[in-house]
Amino acid sequence: MVKAGDTFNIGEICPESGVYRIKTASCKANAGCTISKEQLTIPLVKGKTFPPCKNCHGVIVWEFVKKA
Repeated sequence: MVKAGDTFNIGEICPESGVYRIKTASCKANAGCTISKEQLTIPLVKGKTFPPCKNCHGVIVWEFVKKA
């Protein structure tokens, strides 16, 4: 069972449908990439893979927030 605060890397399979937010992102250090407020959290369905940054494809660590 997934609990709030559990983290996942890009490419991993989502274990539970829910809302996930960016915990850390390598692209934050990249001056050419800015993460919008809308991109900070995403809904993700169980079985899908955790995505990289939509802007620069940088590495992101996703954190589980709540069940969908």
